Amino acid sequence: MNNYTGAIASFIRFNVVLFNTLEYVMKKDNYDLNAFNARKEIISTEISKNTPLKSCLDNSGEAGTKLLEKIKDLLDTIYGDDSTIVRKSADGKELRVDAAQHIAVFEAVLPIHEEVRSIISAHLAQANKQNMMDEPTFIDVINKEELFYHGLANMLLIDELDHLFAEYNKARNEAKGAITPQSNFISNDINRVVSLMNMLRQRSPIKSNDYYELIDPEFALIEMTSGRRDLPEGKNFGDVFTSVKKIAREKTIKWENEWKPAYDAFIRHFAEEAEKMNNQNAANKA
Repeated sequence: MNNYTGAIASFIRFNVVLFNTLEYVMKKDNYDLNAFNARKEIISTEISKNTPLKSCLDNSGEAGTKLLEKIKDLLDTIYGDDSTIVRKSADGKELRVDAAQHIAVFEAVLPIHEEVRSIISAHLAQANKQNMMDEPTFIDVINKEELFYHGLANMLLIDELDHLFAEYNKARNEAKGAITPQSNFISNDINRVVSLMNMLRQRSPIKSNDYYELIDPEFALIEMTSGRRDLPEGKNFGDVFTSVKKIAREKTIKWENEWKPAYDAFIRHFAEEAEKMNNQNAANKA
């Protein structure tokens, strides 16, 4: 593993740690405190120590400064001691997650993941240009991660849209069809979720039919919720949401099962290469 591929490996690991933060939009009985602490440590280290990511951001001008600020904001918003989204219990043994702030988690995580993915693509192109791509298996890991990430993010966003759409209709029904401050508030949250879905679709490099078997019905559903498309004959919104959520769940499980063994092998290799580098550096100093 040379300097180029070492940097790429570091970026891949960072992006996986980052999207694992989406745990805090999942409905769970409890959340892993050790995983929380580990993610916080890794993300903090990546932007405070002499890492490939920190070096890249420091040398990327205004764009690098803005991305660095986004990562710092994520640390404060989600992992900070004063976070209102994820808080430790009084005894410090458990995590409390505010389910009302799911969208804030999405908005913190997803744009950063997309920007780091662009950094990975640029480094891959440069490594290939200079004939320094000595880790060809990285391409498979990246492609499988991309599918799993998009499956997971879209699955969770569809769940959020389902919840908000039901709340919006409830608010309108209770007001006998009138638009109220409450329904406007919910409508704004719906627009935030749809905007994130649009960003994921627009920035995705994936072209496979497998991927579009999820994305096409998802965006048909979005058009139905906004009144731009009729519901299928004989179906109601509950039916369509159930169908799309089933597709998203099945795709995400499939893509995770394909990605996980590839990523586990990648992490083992990454650790072995890091140990070799540390040993070599120690030998050089001696």
